[in-house]
Amino acid sequence: MNPHSSLNLNLYLSLAAFFVFGVSSIYANREVITLESDWHFNKGDVDIDTSSNEWEKVTVPHTWNALDAQSGPLAVSDQQETALEAEAAAKARKIAVKGTNDSHTSSGYYRGACWYDHKLDIPLEWKGRKRVFIRFGAAATVAKTYINKTLLGEHRGGFTAFCYELTDYLDYGHANELRVQVDNVHREDIAPISADFNVFGGLYRYVNLIVTDEVCISPLDFASSGVYLSTTALTAKQATVKVRTIVSNGVKPKKVFIQSVVTRGLMDEREPEDIGKPPTKQVTVKTEVTDPSGGMVAQESSIKELALDQTTPVSQIMMIKDPHRWNGLKDPYLYTVTVSLICDGKTVDQVSQPLGLRTVSITQKDGFLLNGKPYPILGVNRHQDVRGKGWAVKHEDEDRDSALIRDVGATAIRDTHYPQSEYWHALNDRAGILVWDEVTQVNTTRQTRGYWMNTEEYLREMVHQLYNHPCIAWWGIFNELGNRPMSPCNRELAHLQDVAKEMDPSRIIVSASEANNRSFNKVTDQVGFNRYPGWYGTEPDDALRDYIKDRSKEVGKRIAISEYGAGGNIRHHSKAQPVKPDTKGAFHPEEWQTHVHEIDWSAIRNNPNLWGSFVWNMFDFACKDRDEGNTPSLNDKGLVSHDRRFKKDAFYFYKANWNPEPMVYITSRRAVERTEPLTDVKVYSNRPEVELRVNGKSIGKQRSDELHIARWQAVRLIPGNNTIEALSADGTASDSCIWTLQEAARN
Repeated sequence: MNPHSSLNLNLYLSLAAFFVFGVSSIYANREVITLESDWHFNKGDVDIDTSSNEWEKVTVPHTWNALDAQSGPLAVSDQQETALEAEAAAKARKIAVKGTNDSHTSSGYYRGACWYDHKLDIPLEWKGRKRVFIRFGAAATVAKTYINKTLLGEHRGGFTAFCYELTDYLDYGHANELRVQVDNVHREDIAPISADFNVFGGLYRYVNLIVTDEVCISPLDFASSGVYLSTTALTAKQATVKVRTIVSNGVKPKKVFIQSVVTRGLMDEREPEDIGKPPTKQVTVKTEVTDPSGGMVAQESSIKELALDQTTPVSQIMMIKDPHRWNGLKDPYLYTVTVSLICDGKTVDQVSQPLGLRTVSITQKDGFLLNGKPYPILGVNRHQDVRGKGWAVKHEDEDRDSALIRDVGATAIRDTHYPQSEYWHALNDRAGILVWDEVTQVNTTRQTRGYWMNTEEYLREMVHQLYNHPCIAWWGIFNELGNRPMSPCNRELAHLQDVAKEMDPSRIIVSASEANNRSFNKVTDQVGFNRYPGWYGTEPDDALRDYIKDRSKEVGKRIAISEYGAGGNIRHHSKAQPVKPDTKGAFHPEEWQTHVHEIDWSAIRNNPNLWGSFVWNMFDFACKDRDEGNTPSLNDKGLVSHDRRFKKDAFYFYKANWNPEPMVYITSRRAVERTEPLTDVKVYSNRPEVELRVNGKSIGKQRSDELHIARWQAVRLIPGNNTIEALSADGTASDSCIWTLQEAARN
């Protein structure tokens, strides 16, 4: 035997160990880099090899439908547009006209494939030391992602996040080409197939590069945080919380070459396990629960041996003594759960998640219960688009929306008709506002395997990604099915109910229907109904109370009114008692909108057949199929204008009824030009008594009724400007406006 054979074998074994395990510095925490600027965009489909040098420079979030999907040829004239809107609307009309011969604009706005390009400069020192992931908050509706022309995957569905690992595809020390083809064309296998809202194309939520150690908490489990928090028991003395963490060892097995002692000089190719025991990495999973002040309330550590290229869940049970509950608007108390991975005595990765300890349920006796006690569900619906931006909203836009919803006094939000951003949910966690999230099954389904597989995947992504947010009380699985021809689908809907319940038994599975006496109304745990008396159809304005009673009897339990309301244009006003307008016509007076809401709310408030209600809608939103209210491509049923600049009178009606903060508001304030010397004055106020003054003279005091309305009849105006003031008798709130009576209306 060659005396050097043993030495050579040991040398190869040493080299094998080096290449298998590597030698790297361990960094304490992950880095999350938001890729907002330096994107290039091409409107239209191209080949993957096409140069992006001449593409448009954009920032992400981005949609290519920010203008063309919100406005078209005006129904009457430009005179009805404000100065600030006119320029944007004119530009949008030019875009719409320009694209009329394009098959992609058959919906009235561009729906097709477009491309994004971004250069990633990857440091050389990350090689063999770091793992790199790319996470997209959402892309509408189908996205194919490439790195250096290698396809990473295709994500089908426009409202949930998706994530890929880039580590093995990167050219370290150089620029790497990230490309995404995004396509919002109509598809028969992806919901929504039919909807009364636009499907804005683009990378319309934030994109993040996630850089971790080779051992990390995986962001690849349905693109979630990789940490799942489940409150399995909750009493006044103790909370039991299960923490499930997806731990991943990203070190790959490497083939090594060992010189055979027998053959001398021939190389045998073997896997590491051929050498002996498979190499592993010992990981300590340390979980800590802290209160808002940073004080430790619970901690637990577990040791896990991870083989190479292995991902595994690690479950821990946390016991929290004397738990402080998350209690909605009254007390949105949040703990923080921080999971740390420790290798060789150093923290290599860390993820923090919010923890709100609470229970939700609905009973026939008491309606909705939060932590076992009756809790009012005073809800609004929300679409995520903003005028001039479409779905490409930023954090500051969602901050503003959240502030407006808090101002009106809502206790709940229905995210219609799709899950909205994680940042939006974090806002509601902190505000204490309950949320109903739903998959985008609207109007109709398809009886195909592909459709239902995509819908189930969509549901799983939604639940996994938003699982830890205490604000979420309901998971919804459909809205207004049966509006279009479709095959029976109760079996498939029941399967979705079971899937949602299996993933998350702590929340209520719900649906929203507008069809009476249909079998799918009984599929989910609870059901809401969408109804618009006083707006659609010919039923009396006050028909809602009977409708609620009938639907509750149909399903054998309390229901929700998941949508109700009416359109309203802040520039349109009734000169006398409001009369129902043509809902598809150009005139949508603000006064009729408030009239409908007053009647509807009188039927909803304190109704024993309801567990909650949700106004349609919190904000006006874009819908290309609509041409009404003298604002094309707009659903104007919002309590707030599409650009968020104007709170309509109906907003203040609900604020008076929902928000205890002292307030007084004079309605019809925007009807400044008056032609009649005698006018009725209506004031919304949550104060017991309100005084009215005209030009400094008291017209008398009136007590607010049960709907928080105070009225004065036949109030006389003088020609010219009139100062109208309303003051609460207790001095806590006031309001004023100017009305101008034309000189010709002296008598």
